Amino acid sequence: MKEIQIRAISGILYAGIIVGAIFLSPLAITIVIGLFSCLALWEFQRLIRFTSILPILSFLTLSTYSYLGYTSLYTNGILDHVAMAINLLLIILLFSSKKLSYSYPLKLILSVGYLSLSSYFISRSGFSGVEYNPWALALLYFSIWTNNSFAYLFGTNFGKHKLLPSISPKKSWEGFFGGMLVTIILNYFTSDYIIVFRANWHWILFAFSIPILATLGDFIQSYFKRIAKVKDSGSLIPGHGGFYDRMDSVIFVAPFYYLLLKFI
Repeated sequence: MKEIQIRAISGILYAGIIVGAIFLSPLAITIVIGLFSCLALWEFQRLIRFTSILPILSFLTLSTYSYLGYTSLYTNGILDHVAMAINLLLIILLFSSKKLSYSYPLKLILSVGYLSLSSYFISRSGFSGVEYNPWALALLYFSIWTNNSFAYLFGTNFGKHKLLPSISPKKSWEGFFGGMLVTIILNYFTSDYIIVFRANWHWILFAFSIPILATLGDFIQSYFKRIAKVKDSGSLIPGHGGFYDRMDSVIFVAPFYYLLLKFI
């Protein structure tokens, strides 16, 4: 079977599991995101050469407590701001062009603060209201998948000006703006039917932010892979690499999205 066919089948299966779980039940999506996030976290720890069960345990404990209703809006607010602060530091590090010198505390902070906390807010986005809203999660995934897919298509066919060649030589400005354009169009036509935001202007902020944050998430993942000198974070998804390869954008976007849904 050709590689493109393998990639298409595994991609459809991956997306189908997520979308199916989103609309099946809150428990289903919590379990699916929990499993996928643990696999992504395991792959990330391999990249930074860190062996510890603590990050996975902290993620599972937090997700379980939250699903059972034991975490408060105040607690989630603090955790969300911590996750966004760590993501901001990673952006600064990315553009400083400095190579990390890993230490045990830094590896623990990256595993817990970056991967565990940010992944936690993926499924929490569906619970940002009084009741579970599957469309809130669906919109997050559909927007990221749309942006990434069309950024690839535009970049492949029209890309001439490199976006950040030192980190990801294949990404281009043409691809970036192409993905952004289609993402904005998607949100424009769905904003009257998928009601997830508190104010009408929120979908505009969301649509413009997704391409920026999703691309930054991909760059940060590429940054860690460059340090580790590997092409993919893993090989569990045929044709796509690992779970961290597929989840890098949504992991990075999730804390901001939760903030937008819950606090803005």
